[in-house]
Amino acid sequence: MNRDQIFISYSHEDKVWLDKLQIHLTRLQRDGTISVWADADIKPDQIGKEEIEKALARAKVAVLLVSPDFLASKFIYENELPPLLEANKKEGLTILWVLVKPCHYTRTVIAQYKAAHNPEKPLSGVSQVNQDSALIKIVEVIEGAVQLSSPPSLNPSPAPVSLVIVHPPAPPPVIQSIHGWSV
Repeated sequence: MNRDQIFISYSHEDKVWLDKLQIHLTRLQRDGTISVWADADIKPDQIGKEEIEKALARAKVAVLLVSPDFLASKFIYENELPPLLEANKKEGLTILWVLVKPCHYTRTVIAQYKAAHNPEKPLSGVSQVNQDSALIKIVEVIEGAVQLSSPPSLNPSPAPVSLVIVHPPAPPPVIQSIHGWSV
């Protein structure tokens, strides 16, 4: 299966953070830069665990929204993290994480991966304006991870070449003094 999407792992208690992040990711989804999947996308007629397994198999970037509830989630610990960690080791899946609420993440495997935002400033502890600024930067990190993990195209177009012609400066005019000497 082709790894072609972003998988967002979060605790349902932190859905507000998923919603905020998805709002900021919308522009990249609309222009086709990224495809994002979170379990909120599971339709009522689908079997949740099977859909999550399919999405995990398609993930090329995983974004973990880390909080005390995330760390306490048995489902995330047993069903989402193991395949993500395995895909990171064997297939180069990129794992990014965002600390949305203060928690003791430092003693977890998550601390070994790149934080998409400064973990010293959990999103829940900053003002709304600073949250939006942080989310913009997080989206930029995600976009960069997607671009880094994308294979180069088979027929890349050559970069445009600019030709600049530099003419040597004209020699200064010869100035002669009244005595005929050149200066």
